[in-house]
Amino acid sequence: MYDITISQKIRALRKKRHWSQKHMAELLGISVPAYSKIECAFTEVSVSRLKLLAGIFEVKASWLLDEEEAVVNQENEVLKEKLNACTAKVMVLQRKLLERFEQKI
Repeated sequence: MYDITISQKIRALRKKRHWSQKHMAELLGISVPAYSKIECAFTEVSVSRLKLLAGIFEVKASWLLDEEEAVVNQENEVLKEKLNACTAKVMVLQRKLLERFEQKI
């Protein structure tokens, strides 16, 4: 099983939104180095900051604390990406098949 920390979740949520550490620091009202320490797990996240982060990312603070649920969500994201890739391949094959069919007509 994976060991997903709060810091890793925060970083993943930030990257998913294509936000910079500078943007996050501004949202939290802290310096960029202070925010970087949160993502690198060099500093613990206070309860008030945890609530603020949960609000920013529109997730429950309890989710940020729950390692098992994060693993399931992470695995679901990987499966969604694989499904999307397969769907795209199927669509390409369908187009090719249709083109070949139309050439024979």
